[in-house]
Amino acid sequence: MPESLRTEKEKGLDKKTRREQMSSYSGDKERKNENTEAGWRQYTNGNVYVAINIFDGTKIRVTNDDEFSADFPESVDMKITDHCEMGCKMCHEGSTKTGKHSDLSDPDATFLRTLRQYTEIAIGGGAVTSHPQIDEFLVYLKERKILANVTLHERELMDNIERIQKWIDNKLVNGVGISLHTPFDQTVCDFAERNKNTVLHIIAGITPFDWLKEYGNRGLKLLVLGYKNWGRGEEYYRERQKAVDLHIGALERNIDKVFEMFKVVSFDNLALRQLNIRQHTDDEAWGLCYQGSDASHTMYIDLVKGEFAATSTSADRYNLMETIDDMFAKVKGTMSQMV
Repeated sequence: MPESLRTEKEKGLDKKTRREQMSSYSGDKERKNENTEAGWRQYTNGNVYVAINIFDGTKIRVTNDDEFSADFPESVDMKITDHCEMGCKMCHEGSTKTGKHSDLSDPDATFLRTLRQYTEIAIGGGAVTSHPQIDEFLVYLKERKILANVTLHERELMDNIERIQKWIDNKLVNGVGISLHTPFDQTVCDFAERNKNTVLHIIAGITPFDWLKEYGNRGLKLLVLGYKNWGRGEEYYRERQKAVDLHIGALERNIDKVFEMFKVVSFDNLALRQLNIRQHTDDEAWGLCYQGSDASHTMYIDLVKGEFAATSTSADRYNLMETIDDMFAKVKGTMSQMV
């Protein structure tokens, strides 16, 4: 899932420092070699200079203009299957045991051939491990130097932990997101501690704050997703509105503790709004960490239905086009800015 606000308790870079660091990436050949060995990759997107570290996921975006303006998506939330055995009652994708898979047999025959190097792809579903072509697809993305991340239900991880570990060891995936659905699981915790590019996912309104305490103070990364009143999440909210709102309120009241408990804390734009994160963040930190509105350099693609949109909960959906640039131009700037 594209992240809209990233905060790190151990370090920060002001705008001047980021520009100086970006300048160093484009400097002499020796410095470029050093940056490459350290995992840094760089490219230009519209008026934006982008550096991303393929080892730890750190991303720096700088522009010399007043506004960032991207020509193509740097991060794509990509649904590859609607099949899932979990039956989560709040699932906004509405995935089921009879859900269909997308066709990944010939990605070069689709818009996928137009993805740029070092584009981040957040592969989700459904249960991504259930897709019969997922392994070949990951190999394809690696060969194209596209950065694949996968999002898994914690039970899906535990059922496929050796397979997921091989994906990581073979550099087929750069990051693993684990959706937490139980108070604490030692296997999940050990996996996250062993694989530093693991990010724990929670949903505001679903995950109680107390669940985070056991995972805290271990140097782990956390992504907070907003509650999506979409798909099965719509009925779930009608039936449990009070409980959802109480969990959101408790998480907001304890958000400063969350910042202290985890090495990196990220939010999607929906969570930023629901948790009023702007009120808990000073101007300097906000200016440094806020990644911009949805569809400013991100988008959503449903390969199962052959559709794309600004986000996974956007009502306006369009049929897939020939190129990623054409699709991004259709949704770019359609979502409001968080202020």
